[in-house]
Amino acid sequence: MIDPAGGDAERRFLTASDGVRLHYLRWRSPQSPPSAVVVFLHGIASHAGWFAETGADLNRQGVEVYGLDRRGSGRSGGPRGHLDRYERALDDVEQLVRLVAADHPGAPVFLAASSWAAKLGVVYATQRPASLAGLLLLGPVLFPMVNLAPWRRIAVVAGHLVRPMARLPIPLTPELYTANPPYRDFIRADPLRLLEATTQFFWETGRLDRRRRTATARLELPVLLLQGENDQMVDVPATRRWFAGLAGDHNTYRAYPGAGHTLDFEADRAPYLGDMLAWLSTMVRPGP
Repeated sequence: MIDPAGGDAERRFLTASDGVRLHYLRWRSPQSPPSAVVVFLHGIASHAGWFAETGADLNRQGVEVYGLDRRGSGRSGGPRGHLDRYERALDDVEQLVRLVAADHPGAPVFLAASSWAAKLGVVYATQRPASLAGLLLLGPVLFPMVNLAPWRRIAVVAGHLVRPMARLPIPLTPELYTANPPYRDFIRADPLRLLEATTQFFWETGRLDRRRRTATARLELPVLLLQGENDQMVDVPATRRWFAGLAGDHNTYRAYPGAGHTLDFEADRAPYLGDMLAWLSTMVRPGP
């Protein structure tokens, strides 16, 4: 079963430009230098520990893996469940990517954005693509099927101005993440899982999503998009249409029959891992 602490990963901290301590996990590759480096970004309620098994599996194949806890999430500092500006989250990602590039000069660096973080990943990849070799979108929540209730959306519009730290429940249950019972139990018991976020966080999510829509046309990095066909959190056909409209080369789409939202929690992760490794290999050693 998954270890919320990250299993065998090294637990580390970096200090953001505003002084907040950001926690990240590092799965150090036994291969030196690693064939590739992947930086994982997690969803709205989760943290980097949710990638523990995937990180370890990639690690055994010579891929170095990092996982950042978003500020206010997991073991990172900052007010719990809060984000004052989405641009701050982009800066946090930039700081870790720079650290990774310094640790592995010359190694290709990929950003793997899961769930909510897919919005952040798309915007980052269009604004700061020079540091990346490609973008992985894993169960991306670009077209959500689960939203705040209408009256709570009104509370976000008004509250982010007058009560930005007021908290609203995150409307996601363990059943929406996976149909795999042991992982549902893990999600329920996870002490680091976010159950609430601030009105400002939800407002910034809306700002980020609007920015993502305009940024899509400029996304030219190679993209790998993996999602479950039974993902109840997102509009899967709309995601597929969005992917089909992307520019750039080496774009790959895979949808897994019967799989849910969090592919890292599927009973059989072999197809997911195999597709990820095959695409990374292609990016590292592209054909003619």
